Amino acid sequence: MKIKFNWGTGIFIFIALFLLANAVVIYFSFQQKNDLVAEEYYPQGLEYQKQIDRFAKANALSSQISISENQQELLITYPKDMKGKDVKGEVVFFRPSDENADFHDSIRFDTSMIQRVPVEKFIKGKYVAKFFWKMDGKEYANENTFRVNK
Repeated sequence: MKIKFNWGTGIFIFIALFLLANAVVIYFSFQQKNDLVAEEYYPQGLEYQKQIDRFAKANALSSQISISENQQELLITYPKDMKGKDVKGEVVFFRPSDENADFHDSIRFDTSMIQRVPVEKFIKGKYVAKFFWKMDGKEYANENTFRVNK
């Protein structure tokens, strides 16, 4: 049987290919992983001014929190203003591209104001360290972006 190629056949082939392409795009779009920065972003938005105030208090300290990396550890250096004070808080290591690589740790430092975190806890790539702590009855927050190169 021989198919005669005319306008009707061409239009049918074009529409069939168009629908097939749309089905492929829809299938692959449902396969994408969509990680949210936060599951409950609305309550965080309501507290945004308080968060700005926490960042301003942290920026008013004598120095900023710094992060460096050596072969075995991530070194977090805290400001000298925190020395000898009762500091309670946590640091959230947030990986923008993969929520499964996020983890929390408490803020704890030695006498030289350095906290050591093993590099094995991280995978190679970009992280954002979010610090939240309470000191002298005031709340503070800070944020640092760093890259793990192990």
